[in-house]
Amino acid sequence: MSTCLVVGGGIVGLSLAYEFSRRGMEVTLVEQGEWGGQASSAAAGMLAPLKEFPEPGPLLDLGLESLRLYTEWVRELEERTGRSVQLSLDGLLTVAFAGEEEWLAARFKRQKEAGHDVRWLTGKEARELEPMLSDRIVAAVYSPQEGHVNNRTLLDALVTACRLQGVRLLPGCVVSRLNTAGGRVTGAETTAGSLAADLTVICSGAWSGLMLEMLGVSVPIRPVRGQVAAVSSAGIPLRRVVFGSAGYLTPKKDGRIVLGATEDESGFQREVTLAGLTSVLQSVMPYVPALEQAAFLSAWAGLRPASGDGKPLIGRVPGWDGLYLASGHFRNGILLSPVTAKKMADLLQGGREEALQPFAPGRF
Repeated sequence: MSTCLVVGGGIVGLSLAYEFSRRGMEVTLVEQGEWGGQASSAAAGMLAPLKEFPEPGPLLDLGLESLRLYTEWVRELEERTGRSVQLSLDGLLTVAFAGEEEWLAARFKRQKEAGHDVRWLTGKEARELEPMLSDRIVAAVYSPQEGHVNNRTLLDALVTACRLQGVRLLPGCVVSRLNTAGGRVTGAETTAGSLAADLTVICSGAWSGLMLEMLGVSVPIRPVRGQVAAVSSAGIPLRRVVFGSAGYLTPKKDGRIVLGATEDESGFQREVTLAGLTSVLQSVMPYVPALEQAAFLSAWAGLRPASGDGKPLIGRVPGWDGLYLASGHFRNGILLSPVTAKKMADLLQGGREEALQPFAPGRF
């Protein structure tokens, strides 16, 4: 039985630990803070590959594959843990005000010609789907296969599932050194002691670059702060995710509407700022005017791991045996977790590296 050390307990690390343990590996998962305390908590839980990756290519293909995996992945998680993750695949609306129709129509044409299930709506037709939308919206694209999940309940379910699978969970555990022997990574020194492993996977999000610098490996992963807010959905019966050019609204089944989000180049600063919060609120209120009367609930921020070319880094780290990387998912860690876990588990069990070629860390 292979032993595996997963460093980083966000949505990607938890998903990998769960998948690895299901395939018979002995897994230890370490997290320097709280489970999902960074990018995963800053997410709105959107499952929207057509919106996030408007151009054809391997990233869109990866996102669509992960979306196809989601229903069965969630069903198994919920059966295993008895917890609901509030998956909703009721579709997504991308809306346009007057003067914005051209870019929306161009995107729609590309995606329709590529065979994706997208539908052009007039402003009136969009309001028939979502009556709370502004009268100023003149057009929309409806993507009925996309949706969202409650990232908080998903994280809770994954922690529970890992525990039930026998994963050794070590929150509040800081890695001080990656151990090596003869060109191979053999585990890590941590505040919980020395942890030996046949395979080590770095899933430390915005901190992944710092982790690999311990071995003299340079990868272009940087933190980008995302500031997010939530208001009460009382009196605002929104059903679907609404995207506009300036922001998004994501209705949750727990009585919240999540609003977002900023993209701040602020280093490792994680605080919510007044400017950021103001930007989020003012950006989305024009889409649903009733938000002006919504009860404010909370605001928070997390650090998203952005890569040098916008694609995640998934695969073997060049120059070291036994060392792998799964990071750089930016604001799509929730969407891409199932497929990342599957493909990484395949790779660790002898799968072909060509399947992850577009995302190989060695491309840098």
